[in-house]
Amino acid sequence: MIDLLRIGFDEGISADEIADGLRRHAGDVAREDVDELAAVLEGYLRTVPDALATALGMSKDPHFGRAVAFATGTILTYIFDEEDLLPEASYGVVGLLDDAYLVHGFVDSLRRMYPLAAVQTEYAAPDARTSEIVAAVLPEGVAESLRRTCESTIQVAQALFPSGQRVDTADVSFEPQLRVSEAVAAAAEPIPSA
Repeated sequence: MIDLLRIGFDEGISADEIADGLRRHAGDVAREDVDELAAVLEGYLRTVPDALATALGMSKDPHFGRAVAFATGTILTYIFDEEDLLPEASYGVVGLLDDAYLVHGFVDSLRRMYPLAAVQTEYAAPDARTSEIVAAVLPEGVAESLRRTCESTIQVAQALFPSGQRVDTADVSFEPQLRVSEAVAAAAEPIPSA
């Protein structure tokens, strides 16, 4: 599947197409400046399949895989949504920028939260400067929201599948502990009046 996605990105993304899409929003920015920006964005977009392959590879890790798979599924739901923040039907290839920013940020967060996860793919994350440039292109506040989405999605996955946080071997299983005494105490508290 990743190979098909890679082919689609290779055939469907070009600096010229990106520049055309950017010019519709560029106002009086010089043509050469838009072309330079498009070249930077092209490289950023082309590495999305590699980032996804890395996340999918991490989802197979025996210690962390279930949490990573859950979080990855959530991210995939967004990037394959045709009506996301920047729909490709309206924005063309430029509409992939929010998806790419989310995916690269997600893999960065996975690597920080699961530094021991086994990965068999080679993925060179975009440098910080390139990510800053993409963040600057996105509508105000979107980059920060996407970064928070990455972090919170992984935290939810960790809460639902916590075995990866504590397990030193694949043979150890985690059993969630119900908090009966806390629930009884909460039920005993008087209901506040409205």
